[in-house]
Amino acid sequence: MLITDSLIFSRRGSSLILALLLALSLLSGCARWLPDAYRPDLTQGNAIKPEDLAKLQPGMSKQKITSIIGSPTLVDPFHVDRWDYVYRYIPGQGEIEQSRVSLFFEGDVLLRIDDSAYTPPIERDASGEIIDPPSPADIIPSLD
Repeated sequence: MLITDSLIFSRRGSSLILALLLALSLLSGCARWLPDAYRPDLTQGNAIKPEDLAKLQPGMSKQKITSIIGSPTLVDPFHVDRWDYVYRYIPGQGEIEQSRVSLFFEGDVLLRIDDSAYTPPIERDASGEIIDPPSPADIIPSLD
């Protein structure tokens, strides 16, 4: 049997291969029905609990602050008197949660706390499910 007589090189075989390639390329455009790839949840930065944030007071030393909430995520070499604590939770599926607390120092002493971009972290178990959802009163400050 010669190679030219095989199914692949015959006219019928090449039209079959062409039809298969055409069908595969058309189906690849309809990939929305395919399940999404697994994406793990990512946690980046320092998740500062509200009770730990409440412990911070102007006049505290950098060492005391580090013992309460840990080392800062960002220390800018051009603004050595500012520490930024950034937190991001990136779920595999869903919305990104992020929070930031900035601390301003004069030397080694805390001057002020900027928590305008702070949102309390949501407690989750190992599977990513919310353990104890915060109440609206915890998230939205009162206008009193």
